Amino acid sequence: MDVDLRLVRYFLVMAEELHFTAAARRLYVSQPALSNQIRRLEAQLGAQLFERSPRGVTLTAAGEAFLPHAQSALAAIRSGVAEATAAAGRDQVLRIDVLQTDLVTPRAVLARLRERLPTLRLEVSSRGSREQEQRLLNGDLDLALCGSTARLADGLVQRVMRREALGIALPTDHPLTRADAVAVRELADEVHYLPRDDFAPEWNDFVLGCFRTAGFQPRRHPASTDGTSSALELVRAGECVALGLLSTPAPEGVVVKPLAAGVPPYTWTLRWRDSAHPPTAALTVLRTLD
Repeated sequence: MDVDLRLVRYFLVMAEELHFTAAARRLYVSQPALSNQIRRLEAQLGAQLFERSPRGVTLTAAGEAFLPHAQSALAAIRSGVAEATAAAGRDQVLRIDVLQTDLVTPRAVLARLRERLPTLRLEVSSRGSREQEQRLLNGDLDLALCGSTARLADGLVQRVMRREALGIALPTDHPLTRADAVAVRELADEVHYLPRDDFAPEWNDFVLGCFRTAGFQPRRHPASTDGTSSALELVRAGECVALGLLSTPAPEGVVVKPLAAGVPPYTWTLRWRDSAHPPTAALTVLRTLD
């Protein structure tokens, strides 16, 4: 019997969480999609793996029996991929631009590359999405991480890497810190921080689009930098608020609250030049990123 390895991975995450919403969030899929995939796996195996009841989700006897074998199978595949891609990447250099190394997704990408391709030498830069395009086309860059709405030039290809929820960074004494979630329209009277337009135009376009949908044009703080740390210092000082990724760690004096439902997630993509020699080893280990 051939079992889809992706379904095995879904099963393992579900077995860890025992909660469809939490597991779906980890896998970056919808809850109905995860339920459908689990049912597919159960149909392939001819056995029910999870018991669903009003009290929650538990593993059935069949699920308990399948669990150690699924763990071993996935571990063996990961080990094989790591060895194969490490061999492919040995003594090679990967030039990668990740926009900002202080954000969670860029850090996770770099950590995965170092973990799975230990012999690969990384040359990391953070020079912005506009430079990424030309550097990729010129052959001065092998791989780039940026937002999906950035212009995709002819000769470049991309793959969705991850989707992240948004939050709003507020000084600790701001009245909205008492809310469970903040609607974008509640931010109409605030001064907003945005980075330089020439550094990450796709991020600014995305954020400004959120404001337009909420029915207002934001007042921008006059300062702008290339990193989130300086922006959060301005927030802590009470000079502005800043829309950003919910995963971004907040320093003391800053509170990050989730945005209310209806705001689309921010989509990260990997980009590379469409050529006969793509960065295959790196793309293989970055195919999934929990």
